[in-house]
Amino acid sequence: MDRNFIMFTQPSPNKALIRINGEIGGFDWEEWKYNNTGEGIRKELDAIKALNVSEIDVLITSYGGYVDEALQIHDALKSHPAKVTTIVQGFCASAATIVALAGEVRKISPNALFLIHKCKTSVYGANENRLEEELEAQKVVNETILNMYRSVLKPPKTEDDLIALFNANNGNGKWITAEEAIDFGFSTELFEFDDDEPKVKNVMARFLNYARSIFEPKNNNPLNSDVKMKNFKLAFIALAALLEVSAEREYNESEGVMLSVDELKKIDEALSKFEALKQEKAQLESEKESNAALINTLTAERDSYKAKYEAAPATVTTVSSVDVSSDESVQAYVNQNETYKKFFEEN
Repeated sequence: MDRNFIMFTQPSPNKALIRINGEIGGFDWEEWKYNNTGEGIRKELDAIKALNVSEIDVLITSYGGYVDEALQIHDALKSHPAKVTTIVQGFCASAATIVALAGEVRKISPNALFLIHKCKTSVYGANENRLEEELEAQKVVNETILNMYRSVLKPPKTEDDLIALFNANNGNGKWITAEEAIDFGFSTELFEFDDDEPKVKNVMARFLNYARSIFEPKNNNPLNSDVKMKNFKLAFIALAALLEVSAEREYNESEGVMLSVDELKKIDEALSKFEALKQEKAQLESEKESNAALINTLTAERDSYKAKYEAAPATVTTVSSVDVSSDESVQAYVNQNETYKKFFEEN
């Protein structure tokens, strides 16, 4: 069984990106498949040929694994017509260093660590002849690996420096820094952090979170089958619209689907619009709640004033108030009122 490499994206029309993460040729007990194999990389490279790209970036984070698989991966990358750039991030050790050597350009993160050592094997129930046979095989394998390291060895580092590193700690090797890996020639330059890769990872994370939010239940209440089916149909429609994947484009369960940078940009734009709408909806709902609270307050105040008004006793309205402390005041008021004036004149 084989588990293919993850084709992360196509960063540009002329470049493909492969990520090698985990043990070289190791067995994934959860997926029940082998990881990072020679057969897997060949399938990926065959798919890349159809893209007519001129460059391939290979991101490597691995403690190592099986030498035979590493040699196959190395040779497959070396024989591909595109320009291969290997990029070491995190730990690159043992068999993974063989893969790292496949790059015409070999970059290493400033924070990465690199380790080479003599190969290891296990022999069970073997007699003397079998042990000697395995020992000779180990010598051949070690010499083959050393020759690969020799092919990139850079002065002023010497053959003696390489052998000393290879044999360090009883053949178990030792970790060296990114700068030391460049000094030996294992890497050609430091990897300068580019915004493209974090952006791609961020877009994919946002998309996966969105997809996950569609299918995860919003509460613990079980849905009936009709409601579930309706929700799933709507979910698939939403995802298809978001990805803008045509009906002609098929998804292969074992190989997945490869997205171009343009498609990732479309996803990013769609997610941004979706998030903006979510924020706008949340703001409108907040304003609605505030307005509802204000209406309730005003209604309560109105009802309070109405109750006080209805409970108040009837009152006599005073038509006017006059200072009757002097006759002049009375006369002045009478003169201003035609009715009173006429009354006093007639009487």
